[in-house]
Amino acid sequence: MGLRRRSREKTLQILYSMEFNKNQTIHEAVESYLTYFNIASMKWSDKNENQTNINNESSEEESVFITYLLTTVKNNLKEIERLIEEAAINWRIERIALIERNILRMSVAELIDENNGVPFKATINEAIDIAKKFGSKESSSFVNGIINKVADIIDIKNKKL
Repeated sequence: MGLRRRSREKTLQILYSMEFNKNQTIHEAVESYLTYFNIASMKWSDKNENQTNINNESSEEESVFITYLLTTVKNNLKEIERLIEEAAINWRIERIALIERNILRMSVAELIDENNGVPFKATINEAIDIAKKFGSKESSSFVNGIINKVADIIDIKNKKL
């Protein structure tokens, strides 16, 4: 499994846990993740929060990517959810299952950042694969449809290859 895939899966797990601890900071959520999975840690820092740890099996690049995804989702949550709701016609964000909701949040966060260097097709493919692994039988189709619609809404296909 590639570094970015591992990072996205860990980010999904952290975002999922934050659904149940709404007042948790990113730092606290990462610490809870590490404790829950009994993972030894390494230095991880966020410009907006205290230093914390990710894990010693992770490279610096993985820690940076997890930090990037978590902070991008947190800092752009209203815009991300607006785009998801616009793409998911007749679906309010609260009605979308937690796994799919957080896969969508994470993926849309990548799509709206034009400077992250991640091709939009890679973002979409990763989201579909993660939905297959963590979601229900229909999750990957649902996630694929919503993310492609969001990509059309923000016209990412013409901006980022």
